[in-house]
Amino acid sequence: MVSKKQKVRTVILVLLLAIAIVGGVFAISYYKGGVTFPWQVTAVTETKEEVAEEPQDEKLTVTVVEPEAKEETKKEAVTEEKPKDVKKVEETTEETPVEETPVEETTAATVDNKLDYYGQLHVEDGVLVDAEGETVQLTGVSSHGLSWYPEYVTADSIKALRDNWGINVIRLAMYTSDYNGYCVAGEEIQSVLKDNIDEAVTAATENDMYVIIDWHILNDGNPNEYKSQAIQFFGEIVRKYEDNENVIYEICNEPNGDTTWEDIKKYANEVIPVIRNVDEDALILVGTPSYSSDLDSVLEAPLDFDNIMYTYHFYAGTHKSSARNSLTNALDAGLPVFISEYGLVSADGDGTVDTKEAEKWIDILKEYNLSSCIWNLSNKAEGSALISADCDKTADFEYEELSEQGQYFFDLLQNNKSNTENKR
Repeated sequence: MVSKKQKVRTVILVLLLAIAIVGGVFAISYYKGGVTFPWQVTAVTETKEEVAEEPQDEKLTVTVVEPEAKEETKKEAVTEEKPKDVKKVEETTEETPVEETPVEETTAATVDNKLDYYGQLHVEDGVLVDAEGETVQLTGVSSHGLSWYPEYVTADSIKALRDNWGINVIRLAMYTSDYNGYCVAGEEIQSVLKDNIDEAVTAATENDMYVIIDWHILNDGNPNEYKSQAIQFFGEIVRKYEDNENVIYEICNEPNGDTTWEDIKKYANEVIPVIRNVDEDALILVGTPSYSSDLDSVLEAPLDFDNIMYTYHFYAGTHKSSARNSLTNALDAGLPVFISEYGLVSADGDGTVDTKEAEKWIDILKEYNLSSCIWNLSNKAEGSALISADCDKTADFEYEELSEQGQYFFDLLQNNKSNTENKR
């Protein structure tokens, strides 16, 4: 029987043996890195956290190590940012005061004198006079059709005419029945034409000029054809400009065909009261038969209105001595005449300047102190256009940019004496 003491010894040996075996296993595992002891947990955790951050560093390092990919990314970034940079520059430019560029001196042909502005005009004893009863003379140009050459009646163009040529009147030729005419083209064109007129009237007023609003009948022949439209037009226009002392109303351009003076009188007796009911002092021009060349019929039965003048038109290349005699006879008889349109070429508006006949006509204008407008302010390829056909400018014309008739007219303005010296 084993004693109790022996049993204790046996258990102790077994335990020692077990401890030795376990200790040996742990020792081997420790040196091979297979076991982590409790006292090593903190250190390991810290090591793992450091190791966990390393992949990010490695990823960044890889990006830096790839120069080609980085260069491409940089280019793309620059391309995307360009519009923003440009916008910033534009915004900065808008806010930064821009230094004014010195205005270059114009080489436009300029006359030495500027014609007078007289204020309110009226007719007295067959002569156009100012408020003091002194004889006056208007000298200027007529536009071509407003629907065709509106660029020559802008504010800039009119100001340049006054500054450079010194003229004191411009006539606005608004066709009634021709292409895009007021009476045939519809409300949209009518609105545009009235806008053109308004800009021109405003510019003329600002530059101390007179302005003629011309109801330019031509192919319609008889003004009664569109009489109702004329009444509506002048009724509207006169209310708009009743306070403008510089506005002149020409109620019918060139009656023609078989239109008689009686036809014209019938028309005038209905249109003139429309103007007079609003502006009793307005100067009104009335066309005469045969393209405004028959003054004899008017002498026999003139209109019964004050401040009325009758228009007479001539073209030096066609109208000779008999036409001049008709004009001077009417003037000598005391008929108030306004030359609202004339040319120094043929009556068709083309051809060259007839200098011999032109001189004779100009002498009459000077002798009788007649107010006049030369036809026409445009660069149309015809002899009566004042601007050369190859000139695209609408203001500040150089002498070489004028047509033959334009140069002749400019020379007349240049050599013109003061109005007071020319009074008869």
